[in-house]
Amino acid sequence: MQYNLVVATNEGAVRLWQKLGFYIVGTLTGAFEHPKLGYVDAHIMYKTLET
Repeated sequence: MQYNLVVATNEGAVRLWQKLGFYIVGTLTGAFEHPKLGYVDAHIMYKTLET
């Protein structure tokens, strides 16, 4: 399995990871300090890796 942390305001990255088969399993409120937006949420994304 693999986990990724993706900043929620980066919609392009969220869509890309979802296209690659990852899905959001949780959201951390204010986990990332954006230089312009201040603290923003981050998604924990998960995918089971096949052997």
